[in-house]
Amino acid sequence: MTTTDSGVADAMISTMVHQVAEAAAKAVLEEGVGALPLPTHTSFALGSKQDLVLNVVSGDVNITSTTAQDKHVTLTPNHWSQLMSIRQQIDVEAKETNRQTHLMAFRAHIGYGYYVSVTSGYGCVDIRRFYIPYGLPCEHMHPTCSGLGLRLDESAHLLKLILTIHERHPELAIAEPSSEETEKRL
Repeated sequence: MTTTDSGVADAMISTMVHQVAEAAAKAVLEEGVGALPLPTHTSFALGSKQDLVLNVVSGDVNITSTTAQDKHVTLTPNHWSQLMSIRQQIDVEAKETNRQTHLMAFRAHIGYGYYVSVTSGYGCVDIRRFYIPYGLPCEHMHPTCSGLGLRLDESAHLLKLILTIHERHPELAIAEPSSEETEKRL
């Protein structure tokens, strides 16, 4: 692409952006904010350091570290639903761990090998996929690299964002775990 082609493309994109913005403004003036379509993609920075970014894209929730791109987790609507069903328990466990009132570990299955855990000593809520090495019994689960830990402030911030996320993405608010995911255990 030549410089001239690039300039023409930039001008076309700018024109399209302005047209969409004008149409949205007109719809809001004529029909109110409810006339705007729900977003298909939203982003939220989590916690005080804002190292983790939560993106909702086409119903999937992606949480990614901005400093370590290999640290990420993608939750399907079913995983999200399972996570939401135990969010209060996770919050209680995280607060107790933060206060160092107990040394217990908490782990809950959220579907297809994904687990959420809160363990004293780490100060985080870990969302990670686990696997069982071939030929070993179920109690020999091992964590994969697929997952990440949310610091306690990031986890608390995520809990505060749930209502906003569900308002912008109702498909997540109404998602229910499939019977396969509910029944399937590693």
